[in-house]
Amino acid sequence: MKIGIVGPADRAVAWEEHMRPHRTVKEVAITPHIKDIGEVDACLILDESEDKVNILLKAIRLGYHSFLVSSLPTSQPDIEKIYHTAEEANVLLQFAHWPTFAPASQWMSQKVTKPTFLHITREISYTQFLENNHSLDYYWIDELAYCLKWVNGNVHHIDVKTVNLQGGKERAIHLFLRFDSGATANIFINSCSSANRHQRFAADQAFLLDCDVHSQSVRLGKNNNQQHLFFEKQSFDASRAAEIAATQFLKSIQLKKATQFNGYDLLKLANEVSKIKDRLL
Repeated sequence: MKIGIVGPADRAVAWEEHMRPHRTVKEVAITPHIKDIGEVDACLILDESEDKVNILLKAIRLGYHSFLVSSLPTSQPDIEKIYHTAEEANVLLQFAHWPTFAPASQWMSQKVTKPTFLHITREISYTQFLENNHSLDYYWIDELAYCLKWVNGNVHHIDVKTVNLQGGKERAIHLFLRFDSGATANIFINSCSSANRHQRFAADQAFLLDCDVHSQSVRLGKNNNQQHLFFEKQSFDASRAAEIAATQFLKSIQLKKATQFNGYDLLKLANEVSKIKDRLL
């Protein structure tokens, strides 16, 4: 398999290191422009510009299985076009949704395949929020995508509440989702905290999981034979997320199966984001 990497050289070289160890990869071509990529089986697009959707569409139309390594696009018309174009071209898509590919998340999804209860708290220090230069939308959309992917069901009801001081910018948001299955997800994002904190709590009928996202450590709780709760702890290396994403992309192409965060996942996300933003107007 020949893999193309489209993007700036420094980032491309880092991704090349994740590709080359795989036996199925015979060659890696690096170029800053999609038009110069030549004949490849699949490509990685490393782009954060406003043109990333057009670059991805070009790759799809050329018949390349594509992995867009960028923040998630969320424009509903753009995503519908991407999804339907890929379906017609029989092209596999993968998107860099890092909460899905994080090692702790991978382990948690093996223990609890369909959570019935999700609670996520993300507090960002105001100084870091200003330095990161992301909008509040960036954070809640990431967590919403995580919940939709893990629960993997239709959303029955959404409640939304934001904090706006004197009609200014949104400083915090609270989302509550109820799914057709009865599962619920609660997301709280605070952009003006005094310190950084990021916790994900999930449960089904057998296990509860408490994840410190920053440290990638997870406490798993379950009952013993006497119905006493006991815990085991697992710690993971956060730096492996890109390696996991690269491996999963290549494996999906080999097996001709949907990727872990694919066009359909993004389409479902875009539909819910559109509903939430309509409520916020």
